[in-house]
Amino acid sequence: MTFSVIIPTYNRLSLLRRTLESLFQQEFSDYEIIVVDDGSTDGTHEYLQSLSNEKKIQYVRQKNSGPAIARNKGIALSSGSLVAFTDDDCIVPTDWLRRYLIKFQQEDVDAIGGSSRTGNVSNPFAEVNDIIVNFLKAEINERPDNEVPFLTTNNTAYRKKSLEKVGGFDNRFRIGAEERDLNFRLRQAGEKLMFDPSVIVDHYNDAGFSKFLRHQFNQGKGSFLFYRNARQMFGKKSQMIPIRVYLCLLLYPFSVKITSRAFLLSVLIVLAQAAVTIGYFIAALSGRKDTTSSISPVS
Repeated sequence: MTFSVIIPTYNRLSLLRRTLESLFQQEFSDYEIIVVDDGSTDGTHEYLQSLSNEKKIQYVRQKNSGPAIARNKGIALSSGSLVAFTDDDCIVPTDWLRRYLIKFQQEDVDAIGGSSRTGNVSNPFAEVNDIIVNFLKAEINERPDNEVPFLTTNNTAYRKKSLEKVGGFDNRFRIGAEERDLNFRLRQAGEKLMFDPSVIVDHYNDAGFSKFLRHQFNQGKGSFLFYRNARQMFGKKSQMIPIRVYLCLLLYPFSVKITSRAFLLSVLIVLAQAAVTIGYFIAALSGRKDTTSSISPVS
């Protein structure tokens, strides 16, 4: 088996159907699909059980524990030498796996991540989420002094042996920054990672205002745990994102959008970064009593 594609899902049945349909249509045939249901209550279980009975996917269900634990369960079930990740709100192109395979054959790397574009452009919260992520990917990955590429698990592929080498995802991460932590540990272990913006998935984020802010808040909490892990495990800090990058991010919408829309997006960027900051400091002030590592073998 060449590829194992792992998708964690939680209460996104209508979006998940589209994700799986795009995977069923892959041009490359040597792959399996593993879906981990993170305690959904919207009919996802019944849908995935039927696909599992038809041998279209592997399916496992867990109580709601977050995507890090879900992905680790998927890795443990996987039989592919390469493990690809996407999310339950993404649609992948028909050549997605083939493009990743070609890149692994061409490059001496252990992980590759791509980019995403907003599928539902009428949703400003979805658009801002992707603007933030794609802007940071471009800024961080193009820096000559960058030590760890900024890759996100809605569009990445890893060598399974590399994931096993570092114990997979850290189970302490509920939502937010778990892939940053994984990629940092991979680099400390000597693995090579690269960003390829030509590998693109369509992202259909369904967030409203409260969900959007909650996501950013969780990113802040995860960022605190990420930076703390780096200090505790390796005695060093991961590179911080310079303030100037955030200032450029704030102005970025005005370079690509008409003024009225750009103003709205910039305001949402400010709110997003405020939520991230609050989440970070709340996590820091709480003390986070879970100071021991929760990384364990996934094979």
